[in-house]
Amino acid sequence: MKNVEKQELGLHVIAKAFNRKIEKSDTKFYAGSLRSGQKIEFEGSVVVIGDANSGSEVVAGEHIIILGALRGLAHAGASGNKRAVIVARKIESPQIRISNFVKELDIYEDEAEPKEYACIENDEIVLKQIKELTWM
Repeated sequence: MKNVEKQELGLHVIAKAFNRKIEKSDTKFYAGSLRSGQKIEFEGSVVVIGDANSGSEVVAGEHIIILGALRGLAHAGASGNKRAVIVARKIESPQIRISNFVKELDIYEDEAEPKEYACIENDEIVLKQIKELTWM
């Protein structure tokens, strides 16, 4: 494992947004569900094998993948990468962030088919179904 100094990630430290295709990145796996008040922050990608419940936070310099439901805050591309994505079984979070973009979601909106991933298109965060995934 690399000996890397911990650096802060998030909206307040993004100097500029950039596009970088992520073919490889370090990945942190978290086995279990995140509870309210828990936070995972990592410079690479984060995979949560469980739910990210309301009040939890996942901040990643690259992608975020939640194998359960996303109900907490997720900030992918926190180092500024606009090509990062958020993928979850169901996105039920009131707010998601990718790079320096923020999207407020209406979690009470009744949709026939739930959205499962978020990405940036035309300088805004859009939610889509997994079958529409085009970032690879």
